[in-house]
Amino acid sequence: MTAFNFEQAFSRNIGWITTDEQAKLRSKKIAIAGLGGVGGSHLLTLTRLGIGEFHIADFDKFELANFNRQAGATISHLDQPKTDIMAAMALDINPELHIQKFPDGVTSSNLADFFSGVDLYVDSLDFFAFEAREMVFAYCAEHKIPAVTAAPLDGGRAA
Repeated sequence: MTAFNFEQAFSRNIGWITTDEQAKLRSKKIAIAGLGGVGGSHLLTLTRLGIGEFHIADFDKFELANFNRQAGATISHLDQPKTDIMAAMALDINPELHIQKFPDGVTSSNLADFFSGVDLYVDSLDFFAFEAREMVFAYCAEHKIPAVTAAPLDGGRAA
């Protein structure tokens, strides 16, 4: 078995980012709320970019209806918590990752812990989670945490 080597694993990032930028990314912590079709892909992509630490939140489990769009949705993952599966998939890419899981999702009672030490928030909440989105964006604004939403709208619902 080949031992993990961070520099080799992410060496092909160099060229579109510099070695110094790669080192900076390794020291960054990103929070992702929602690990479905959007958040799961964001987590795995950012892991492959070399981000070193994540806080991930989702209260849901994988189900058959997720198969058309969610990275962690497989037969072997049915009825398992999205935080557990997606953390395991990310750790399979980079076993040096630090991941803190929030299996109850983002709530008013864990908001401070979820955002503790975070450099960036990636919003991947379900489109209709208006209250949760309002709560997390207000927290980010108040604490000067950069936040981004990058989601396909209506990518998974049948009309």
